[in-house]
Amino acid sequence: MKVYIVRHGQTYFNVMGRVQGWCDSPLTKQGIQQAEHLASYFESIPLASGYHSGSERAADTLDLILKDREVPRKRDKRFKEVFFGDYEGELIRNIFPDGKVIQEEFYAHGGENRHEAAMRFFMAIQDLERQEQGDILIVSHGSVIRQFLEEHSKTFFQRAKEQNLTRALVPNCSVSVVEIKEGKVRVLELPRSV
Repeated sequence: MKVYIVRHGQTYFNVMGRVQGWCDSPLTKQGIQQAEHLASYFESIPLASGYHSGSERAADTLDLILKDREVPRKRDKRFKEVFFGDYEGELIRNIFPDGKVIQEEFYAHGGENRHEAAMRFFMAIQDLERQEQGDILIVSHGSVIRQFLEEHSKTFFQRAKEQNLTRALVPNCSVSVVEIKEGKVRVLELPRSV
């Protein structure tokens, strides 16, 4: 089964530079345009289902991508973003003035471990392999997608070590493609804007 993984479109918190994990903000005009652009990319790709994390930004992105297509849309909280604890909604520049994000800083303030977030994401995909009868689309979030790909792709892991910012590695409305077969993931395409 192929799994198309999309990061939601640009949001107001993205523009403001705020930490956005389990807290939410709506898509900007550009974020809406990004998702509408992806609709044409996915138009000719047969999909059994479309999933989103339950956040407004992910649900709206999925709806814009699938438009009028008769593809079932489902919510699965296991695709939600990493929880950033006390730093939810805070300005990134206030937490990391030099621009270098240190994950352990989030953990020290009640944040979720990125590996554990990637494991819930992975287990959800394993479950869907057993349930779905075809390829699926998942609209999720930058940090959890980044960690999931780091754990399943040596190429992506190396790139992640060289670049620190999630937005550079998993841009808004980028598409990654993985294949899952008998519970094992193979990364076919790393995040790219289409």
